Amino acid sequence: MTERLFTFPTLNQAQIAQLTALGVEVVPASDWETATDIDIIFGWGEHGAAVLQNPQNHVRWIQTFSAGVDYLPLDWIQAHHVQVTNASGAYSAAIAESTIGYLLYFLRDFNDAVKNQAGHFWQVPARTELATLANQKVVIYGTGSIGQHIAELLNGFGNYPFGVNRSGHGVAGFQGTVSLKDDAELVKDADVIINAMPATAETTHYFNTAYFDQLNGVRIFVNVGRGKSVDENALMHALLYQNVLNAALDVFEHEPLPKDSKLWDYPNVLITPHQTGFDVDNIRPIFGYLTDNLKSWEADGTLSVNLVDVSRGY
Repeated sequence: MTERLFTFPTLNQAQIAQLTALGVEVVPASDWETATDIDIIFGWGEHGAAVLQNPQNHVRWIQTFSAGVDYLPLDWIQAHHVQVTNASGAYSAAIAESTIGYLLYFLRDFNDAVKNQAGHFWQVPARTELATLANQKVVIYGTGSIGQHIAELLNGFGNYPFGVNRSGHGVAGFQGTVSLKDDAELVKDADVIINAMPATAETTHYFNTAYFDQLNGVRIFVNVGRGKSVDENALMHALLYQNVLNAALDVFEHEPLPKDSKLWDYPNVLITPHQTGFDVDNIRPIFGYLTDNLKSWEADGTLSVNLVDVSRGY
């Protein structure tokens, strides 16, 4: 029996031919109003919920184009026993490299260099204002694929970070890990804090006023996880009162970041528009997840790669 797959990403002819050979009929996103008998959704977009919940469809599986799945109607999906696989791992290398770029940007004082260049101003920083990655105490929240890739690159600089995860279980590349409930002692003297956690009820506004108030001059706070994890007003207060000295932010609670957000005007904040995972070759591994899952799906009804626990949201 032919499976009907509704795809939001535009696929090339070779990819369509590969899916056809696996017994899959491809339905493009442009046909969303007339699409029926859909079994699988690849990606997500403006009309995703309409396709998913259309009674003429019988969607049993969604392969997302993203690692995070918090934007999906998870309650509906769980109630209707739809399985979800994500793109975890496809963006990790790019996000990790971007994160190292953020850290070097502030540790090596490129932030001030860029501003000085704009004013044609030669200002040599004091040696005491510069630092190296190897000598920073780095704490990474989230020790999954993204956190592990960041740790691996840090290891190459002679830095062995600490990790924070849900249970405190050990992970390769980290010199130690603690659970979320036991992080207070670990972060009080941290130099760098990196958020790479998924969005869940437990992580929403985890980085709030109480969290930032316990810090004492953290050199850099990085968010490459989910925007909902950070209370942006609390972060701005922490930046103003130097609980946090610099921040690099790629994700935000509301995207695009509103033009009237005060974050734009903080001289010690670097903002990027949710781009750290971008790579010209992103589609290759994600399409690979899709085809690998299709093979196991057709063989025995299981999904072999990146199956999401919908009840947890990751």
